[in-house]
Amino acid sequence: MSNPQRTDEQLFTQIKKLGNDGNFTKALPLCIELLKRNPKDLDALKCKVVCLIKSDKCKEAYHVITTDKELKTIPMWFERAYCLYRMGKLDESIQELNNADPSPKVDELLAQIYYKLENYQGAVSIYKNLVKNVADSNTNERETNLAAALASSASFKNEALKWPGLRETTYELSYNSACYSLATGDIEGAQEKLRKAADLCRKEFEDDEQEAESELAPIRVMDGLALQKQGKVKEALDVYVTVLKEKHGDTQTVAVAANNIVCINRDQNVFDSKKKIKLATNEPKKLTKFQRDSIEFNSCLLMYFTNQLDQFKKMSSKMLQESSPIAPLLVATSLLREKKIDVALEMLRKDDSGESVQRAIAELYSTSGEFEKAADALMRISSWAKKPGVTSLIASLLSLGGATQRAGEFLQRALNDLRASQTGEEISKWSVTVARFLLTNNLPKDAADTLESLLSMEPNNVEALALLIRSVSQFDAPRAYEVAKRLPDIEISSDIDIEQLEVGTGVTSGRGLRKMINPENEKINEANRRFETKEKKRKKKKVRLPKVLAPGGPDPERWIPRQERSYYRRKKKNRNDAIGKGSQGLSSATSRAAEAALDMSNKPVKEEPEVEETVGSAPVKTANKPKGKAKKKGKGKW
Repeated sequence: MSNPQRTDEQLFTQIKKLGNDGNFTKALPLCIELLKRNPKDLDALKCKVVCLIKSDKCKEAYHVITTDKELKTIPMWFERAYCLYRMGKLDESIQELNNADPSPKVDELLAQIYYKLENYQGAVSIYKNLVKNVADSNTNERETNLAAALASSASFKNEALKWPGLRETTYELSYNSACYSLATGDIEGAQEKLRKAADLCRKEFEDDEQEAESELAPIRVMDGLALQKQGKVKEALDVYVTVLKEKHGDTQTVAVAANNIVCINRDQNVFDSKKKIKLATNEPKKLTKFQRDSIEFNSCLLMYFTNQLDQFKKMSSKMLQESSPIAPLLVATSLLREKKIDVALEMLRKDDSGESVQRAIAELYSTSGEFEKAADALMRISSWAKKPGVTSLIASLLSLGGATQRAGEFLQRALNDLRASQTGEEISKWSVTVARFLLTNNLPKDAADTLESLLSMEPNNVEALALLIRSVSQFDAPRAYEVAKRLPDIEISSDIDIEQLEVGTGVTSGRGLRKMINPENEKINEANRRFETKEKKRKKKKVRLPKVLAPGGPDPERWIPRQERSYYRRKKKNRNDAIGKGSQGLSSATSRAAEAALDMSNKPVKEEPEVEETVGSAPVKTANKPKGKAKKKGKGKW
């Protein structure tokens, strides 16, 4: 409670003192006491608004500014804009700032709004101007914000603006510089800056371990990302898991770590990925649009891998309605699963502005065998236009699609662009590569033009000259002969002995071994000559005679299969085959005799006398039949 006997001047003095100490919560009651004495006191009203803003009561402060009749009479555009900025009404805040008088604090607030709206180029432009023209106690903070805007532009917008060479005297500046290096591909440089940022952070908060751990958490996550980009997935995973276990990071840091773990898991460890994706989506408002899209994309892929196709379709359709640049790929994935390639292509062509969409279109066309259309899709990717590997891929696709002439023209244009931007060895290599491609695809005239252009700059390029001769010979042989005269003479060193080279080529023996002649060793030479002049002895083939040869000549049964010959005897190993085929103890000779005795076809037929029988009135001739026993039904018994 304030002393009621204090004058207004004493109260203002106390308010100023508390404000300088940053104790705006205690200063606010003093402002209210002054307004009770004089509700129309503008200075007391201003102090109240400032105390409310500094106490994070921006909504209440904005209400006071817009409803108090006295405050309406004075311009408080900056305070109104700041309250709207803190309330998340960024567009309205910009409108209020347009009415305010230009000043460094107005520019700083506008730059912060641009940063929130992810207009990083606008923020960078304002911060550069402030750093250059304003020098006060907030210089380090402005440089830190400039570094953050540059890093965010490179990371989230893929727009790497030029780094202005900022100091790295604080851990925030080192951290932002590391993020910029990581986004531009300098991974090793980023890791070095992250180590420096961690050391500076520990020094600054050596008396407050908890605060130090909180500030170190994002540095560790970025270090994990650097390891992940280097392919050191296991080490990166350990870093992310440690950050999540310690629970020192803010919402954004936790979301990035959890999302990167999901990326590492892919279609493995699905249950852990579900927990991590839920952790990453706790507070999406504090993330950038790029981060939100990435997390939603990974969430959709997780649904796809776990066969939650209905939820996958709903999520991808929602992202498509929100104009997410990754959403068309998800919808196309669901269509491809249903084998609707044409529908997927038609959907992707509706929104083909993104590079990832163009790559997907090219892949689908290539899978369908429409190589020329795949090449057209790759040509639309502006960032790939001057990459040699992509240029070669486009030319190959055009060639596969039958557009050989167009492929040659495309390579010529690419070569002209390269000549305009580079000089020296790169142009020479690329010209030879283009010429070889044209020559392989039966375009010798175009290849000759390319090589002549190269030889005009490099007359002594023997490789290009040889290719030119080969190209010209296909359509103008006399000219090829004239070009061949430009080939340099073969320079033979005086130290080389021509006779030695001719002799030293060696003689190849029948076994494929090369015998080198050494004029200094006569014994070896004589042995080599004997080896070379020695005729090969032909081996006489051994005459193979039949195993059984009759004394009077060849075996008369030689045309009969061996098993059917009269002298054939089974081998010992095959004698068991006959066991069990006759009566027990019966030999093979006895069995043949028994078979012959039972064969009725070998016995002569005897005619029996006819006997008349009288059956009724007519005689019937019948033969005497042997009477045998009737067969009994049933099983026989031993």
